[in-house]
Amino acid sequence: MRVVGNLQWQELAASPEEAMQRGVRLDALTRLPGMPDFQPRGVFRGSHAYFAAMDEEKALNRQAWFQQHAKRPA
Repeated sequence: MRVVGNLQWQELAASPEEAMQRGVRLDALTRLPGMPDFQPRGVFRGSHAYFAAMDEEKALNRQAWFQQHAKRPA
């Protein structure tokens, strides 16, 4: 893995408070204006594996959208 950017970046938070602040910032980023809701509409029936796959696909779509639209520091 290659880390690009902030040299002070740490994978794990130093304290529970810092972890909470990171989570709040990330949640705010996922609520950006214009971010599509990747949740399909309608009523579905299926197995647990089917819904797990739907959730995984939604998470991947959200991540791809965020990576494409996130502003990167110069």
